[in-house]
Amino acid sequence: MKSFLISVLGDDKPGLVDGLSKIIVSSDGDWIESRMSSFEGKFAGILKVNVPSKNAAKLKKALVSSSLGLQIACEETTPLEQADFKSYNIELIGQNHVGIINKLSHVLANDLQSNVEELKTEIIDASMSGEQLFKAQITLHLPVSVDESLMRDKLEQIADEMMVEIYSYES
Repeated sequence: MKSFLISVLGDDKPGLVDGLSKIIVSSDGDWIESRMSSFEGKFAGILKVNVPSKNAAKLKKALVSSSLGLQIACEETTPLEQADFKSYNIELIGQNHVGIINKLSHVLANDLQSNVEELKTEIIDASMSGEQLFKAQITLHLPVSVDESLMRDKLEQIADEMMVEIYSYES
């Protein structure tokens, strides 16, 4: 069995997921996990597929030569060893301004040596004032060697600097 990580990007239209699933099934592939969305007329996604080793080349060829109109990248993956880390969820909300993710990601990567597993962001309207609020949900892996209190201190410091609210909790 081989595992592939597949990314897709292109103009959104009906039938893209169906077309991808047909290609995967035609190679006896198993659709394991995915994240897909439509943004402003574009369709983007990433998915993990397992396929019998004998059909790996067939799957890659079918994806590359598909008529779906998508840019498709297909990379074989190998299971990673389980690292020593704790998972945390972080929620951020505050008035939207340039550089929020840049400042936060810098602290997460450089000060805490954490790895972002998942990041979801959006801009929403505040219920009473109508101002635009930036909202982020982050799942990260923090090495067990990094003290949780250090993480909380760093997050509080950056929240004060950016005038946002940041909440964190262990997953």
